[in-house]
Amino acid sequence: MRTFEQNPDAKYLHICANETIHGVEYKRYPMAENETGVLVADMSSNFCSKPVDVSLFGVIYAGAQKNVGPSGVTIVIIKDSLIEQAQEFTPVMLDYKVHFENQSLYNTPPCYGIYMCGLVFEDLLEQGGLVEVEKKNMEKAEILYNAIDGSKGFYKCPVEKAVRSLMNVPFTLQRSDLEAEFIKEAAKENMVQLRGHWSVGGIRASIYNAMPLAGVQKLVAFMEDFQTRHA
Repeated sequence: MRTFEQNPDAKYLHICANETIHGVEYKRYPMAENETGVLVADMSSNFCSKPVDVSLFGVIYAGAQKNVGPSGVTIVIIKDSLIEQAQEFTPVMLDYKVHFENQSLYNTPPCYGIYMCGLVFEDLLEQGGLVEVEKKNMEKAEILYNAIDGSKGFYKCPVEKAVRSLMNVPFTLQRSDLEAEFIKEAAKENMVQLRGHWSVGGIRASIYNAMPLAGVQKLVAFMEDFQTRHA
């Protein structure tokens, strides 16, 4: 497990709560060891995937497009004490105070996107809230990670178990020359966008809130069949 040393003179500590390319997610959030103690988090890729104690953070921001709604909507949770701390040269559109004072209506908002987010929030509540949503996400991730770990090396996840993402599951094949065929055959079964990020390659399955359990089960069944035919 890697550690890092914080700069005591830093104004804040910024983290990415879930890193989609490598499939790494914070399970415990660090404390900001600076004078202000402000922790800032980008939660774009795991927002509303599990309960979060927002009191630990000075600012949480998230693009809605992963778990909540269409792209174009950004959600910000910020402590009242930080709202008026924008620097003098901060552009108006980036000044949270301006948006707060105008109830997020300083400019024409993406109305359709916000409406869709509202429908998603209603659905999350109907599911039992984020506690139940997390349980579903954990079940999906466990099934997929178990399939990878139990493949006797045919598939391999490069991420330490303690920090594996519930949202993005990267893995490689024992024979890298089979990865293109894996992606091609999966696409024929209507399982698409499985190619890993160009910077790391391999395979990546994104299993955000909207991915049903049946979708993960279908992928695992395909993986087992593919291994049987190519091992």
